Amino acid sequence: MQRLKSYNSTFISCCLSSMIQAIGVNLTPLLFVSFQNEFSISLSKLTLLITITFTVQLLMDALSVKFIDKIGYRVAMFSAHIFIVLGLILMGVLPYLFSQPYAGLVISTIIISVGCGILEVVSSPIVEAIPDKGQGKISLLHSCYCFGYVLVVLTSVIYLYLFGRENWRYLLIFLAIVPLFNGIFFLFVPCSSLDEQKGKSHSLKELFSNKFLYLFAILIICAGASEQAMSQWISYFAEKGLGLEKTTGDLVGPLTFALLMGAGRLIYGLFGDKLSIKKTLPFAGIACILTYLIAIISPNAIISLIACAVTGLAVSVMWPSTLDIASKNIIRGGTAMFAILALGGDIGCTIGPSLVGYISDASGFGLKGGLAVAIIFPVVFFIASLILYKKDNSHNYEKLLNEYKNQSQNQSEQNTLTDLSKD
Repeated sequence: MQRLKSYNSTFISCCLSSMIQAIGVNLTPLLFVSFQNEFSISLSKLTLLITITFTVQLLMDALSVKFIDKIGYRVAMFSAHIFIVLGLILMGVLPYLFSQPYAGLVISTIIISVGCGILEVVSSPIVEAIPDKGQGKISLLHSCYCFGYVLVVLTSVIYLYLFGRENWRYLLIFLAIVPLFNGIFFLFVPCSSLDEQKGKSHSLKELFSNKFLYLFAILIICAGASEQAMSQWISYFAEKGLGLEKTTGDLVGPLTFALLMGAGRLIYGLFGDKLSIKKTLPFAGIACILTYLIAIISPNAIISLIACAVTGLAVSVMWPSTLDIASKNIIRGGTAMFAILALGGDIGCTIGPSLVGYISDASGFGLKGGLAVAIIFPVVFFIASLILYKKDNSHNYEKLLNEYKNQSQNQSEQNTLTDLSKD
């Protein structure tokens, strides 16, 4: 097959990979009730599957700092897709082969998460390295994660309605076709690197000496925790906590959450150049705090679920805009910077939903008790975004001042040369 020449095909493949990551991360929680009914798995063990998902991704983020640049983007991308294909198939098979079905779910979750972790690290720098990529491509990439979430919710709802909840395993095998196709497709698209486009990347020592990196890390940790604490539990919350029928709960809850999150990222991707994202981030933090509070304290089940869904819009710009701002402030951050921020994001994605699950199980207040504790993440995000606004404005002022000094110096040198030429 002849290799494709247009970088549009590269961007499309990366967008598909973002949707595939959404399948790998969000499909399992949609099947939690099926796992409980068929295998009698406790809430704590279901919570552990979420913890495993993001812990493995976190580990892959850390390892990627070293190995992604060595093996290259193309090999990394293809390998990630194959891991997800294998993991989805095994999740539908292994629980029926083991005497302890939960062990089969754990093994397949680990394999899927390895693929998702690599995708998370490599997709953003591939898009960032596209020549003349234009404004907002990173946010558009991450909006595809949301729309992948929408598709996986719709697909699972329709499939389980038509074929029955007891046939969930065949859904996994069917969905494995998508990463198989895209993994092969990516082998034939053009692929540049950040070193080629922006020059030699900073060393790890240079990266860690940049104070901005730590602020971006805090922002993305809280973004991941705020997003996934709600995203991973909204389906279970609707069905068990609010007593809604699964189809209704999934359509009003996780589906709407994903649609609103995707819409927010799409708008930012298309019109982000007209927005001051540093001003938008504090408002996103406040909105997230409010939706969490309404979900927790409202006595009405539907209002609580709507608040959970609207959280998707509140968190939509948190993650991609942090990456956008980081790439602008640390221009030669390279793959390592994206891997470090992905690591931070997955720390948040691990802590957020895990904390909700364990607090809910131990406190006696159910998922509302878990969400009440998790509200700390949007609060910290709001505070960090205000600090970023102040520091970044100061940074820009210093940058403009230095540019003015350089221009003045150049003008002075030019005047001197002119005077000498006259003499």
